[in-house]
Amino acid sequence: MSTSESGAPSVTTAGGGAASPAGGPPVSLIIERRVIPESDDLYRDWQRRLGTVMATWPGFIDRKVIEPSPPTQDDWVLIQRFVNAEAARQWLQSAERAALLEEIKGHFVGQEDIHLVTEDSSVNKAASIIVTSHVDAGGEDAFLAWQRKISAAESSYPGFLGHKIERPTPGVQEDWTVILTFDTDEHLDAWQSSTQRAKLLKEGEAYNSNMRVTKSSYGFNFWAPGRPNRATIFKDNLLVLLVLYPIVFLFGYFITDPFLGGLPFWASLFIGNFVSTQLLGWFIAPWIFKVFDWWHNPGAGVRRNVYGYLILAVLYAALMGVDAWLISLKA
Repeated sequence: MSTSESGAPSVTTAGGGAASPAGGPPVSLIIERRVIPESDDLYRDWQRRLGTVMATWPGFIDRKVIEPSPPTQDDWVLIQRFVNAEAARQWLQSAERAALLEEIKGHFVGQEDIHLVTEDSSVNKAASIIVTSHVDAGGEDAFLAWQRKISAAESSYPGFLGHKIERPTPGVQEDWTVILTFDTDEHLDAWQSSTQRAKLLKEGEAYNSNMRVTKSSYGFNFWAPGRPNRATIFKDNLLVLLVLYPIVFLFGYFITDPFLGGLPFWASLFIGNFVSTQLLGWFIAPWIFKVFDWWHNPGAGVRRNVYGYLILAVLYAALMGVDAWLISLKA
């Protein structure tokens, strides 16, 4: 899972500093490192120092630190966003970064995996793999033709969301990178274990000798954090309303009226909001989002969307009916 200063699932630090290198779209560096288990606390402290240095780096935008979540994810994942690839390359090759890595070099297992992706994708779900392949000079066209065949096959499988290809970036990554995303782990596993994929991999044996596949339990919505999907936000709000409305009403009905009536309105309101937000954030909202994942999914079709809205309308009406009945009992 990811960590933040507040304990919520993310750490984000804004950037600043001198003028940034010009040219190209914003990019994200995805860096995966496996840390010796007993060094996790030390690594957290080191990440804070790293964030302080990066905050003033030219072209740095923000960053996120995602902690390991065994058994699905054993590595620490660093997502560092820059205004363009040149700014990212300058950071990777900088003396400042080298000095910071020197401080903690004895606390890693293996080498770091670095992937650079441009922020031009709408894929934002968590069932993803990162595939890196070496392509010899002159073989780029054949590799891309092979990738088009793979992408066409993937798109016929349930839950397919995206197949993104990143070309090598000198000084950052020398291999080609493919990011494949499905809506669920089950759908992704179905494709990975399919005979069709096995046949396609055999066709592309020339690119498989150094191929590495990394499964990611984090999503890729960080590609465009400032441009959220409006339809998804609308659904977010409807689901929050579905659970927040009964929480607020029932707390007022069973707690505020009989037990907090002697307090000033502003005090009882604060207590009610505090309890409601804690219940919502820790328990109820994650549960309702999981229940409605079939509808909340950006890949849901028209029929699922219609069914979801109808179900919500029925539930809203039922909640209001129950609340009206409870009020009538006090009349």
